[in-house]
Amino acid sequence: MDIELEWLQATLNDASEALQDALQKVENGDQEDALEVLNHDLVHVYAKLNYAVNTARLGPAALDAMSEDELIGWPARMPFLTFDEIDTLGEDEEDEEAVEEEDVK
Repeated sequence: MDIELEWLQATLNDASEALQDALQKVENGDQEDALEVLNHDLVHVYAKLNYAVNTARLGPAALDAMSEDELIGWPARMPFLTFDEIDTLGEDEEDEEAVEEEDVK
């Protein structure tokens, strides 16, 4: 899987800046500011993270190839493992080791 590295860096920086702005608003604000962050600002952070994931392979070409919903929506296919998949990684290796040990006996 080829990734447009510079593009991914730029889009992740954009998401990071949005998250930092939201964090500063919470740190320096009151309950009303916190509610605004929760109901508004974090939606934009998620959209920017989704954008980074959804466009990582195509880079700027994704702007012509994908709809706005596809650009900022929850990724249809995640490029990373779920917690359940991470947990099963070790199990597969343990199963293989057990079979190898049985073969040796």
